[in-house]
Amino acid sequence: MPPFPTTITTTPQHFHFKIDIYTDTVCPFSHLGFLSLTTAVSSFSPPTPVTFSLTYHPYILYPNSRPSSRKLGAALTYIYSSHTRTTSILTHLDNLASTYNIKFNWEGMTGNSRDSHRLILLAQSRFQASPSQQNLRRFMSRLYQASFQRGRDISSRQTLAELGVEAGLFGTVDKGLEWLDSGALGEEVDKECEKAKREIGVRAVPSYVVNEKYVVGGMQDPVVWMSLFDKIMRQPTSQLQGGGEQKGEQLGRREEHGGNCRVVAVENDT
Repeated sequence: MPPFPTTITTTPQHFHFKIDIYTDTVCPFSHLGFLSLTTAVSSFSPPTPVTFSLTYHPYILYPNSRPSSRKLGAALTYIYSSHTRTTSILTHLDNLASTYNIKFNWEGMTGNSRDSHRLILLAQSRFQASPSQQNLRRFMSRLYQASFQRGRDISSRQTLAELGVEAGLFGTVDKGLEWLDSGALGEEVDKECEKAKREIGVRAVPSYVVNEKYVVGGMQDPVVWMSLFDKIMRQPTSQLQGGGEQKGEQLGRREEHGGNCRVVAVENDT
């Protein structure tokens, strides 16, 4: 009697993308980069099952500025040296924003972003454990929208406390203000900023490190991101398990008009 036919079922190997994001809440390219990356993450559907974890790291563009010191559009003049180029950048940013059906508001006040990064670290400690990270992404979206679309001052503790209440981080605005006034997570922000500069080599935001190996500088189009994901998945397994010593391979493409924001040593206006 012939043996019964045997059906062999194989389960596709799971692939995980760990993406470390170096960002500042006063950089409009960081906002556009967030929209692009999350669009790509949601749209990427290869045959092999994939998951993503996104971790946000602080990078402060105006370390010497005080809260509520300048209008957002004016602050960009400190990033780009001439007013003419700044006007060109704003136009370029407005055009990029229109592709995501959003409109930038350059009239809102802004300043030192350290407190907003403290709030991001708090949100990550609360929300990052969720497999889908939906609450964390929703919080980051709310923060970027406040800064760049709603004209709200994310260097203001009042604004941050209100955003924290909206996200469910605090029960009341007063509780949020109490937490912000306590200085909690401030040292962690400072240490992460220093690590980004000295150990990771970040010089502008947004910057990304994928799977602790691949460096992506500046915002990228969603199609570029998905092409990068596909390229990484096709690498031999031995290369994918490289680790920190192999970090530094540059992926992506350079934006014609910059695609990022660089640190500016503005005058101390505290």
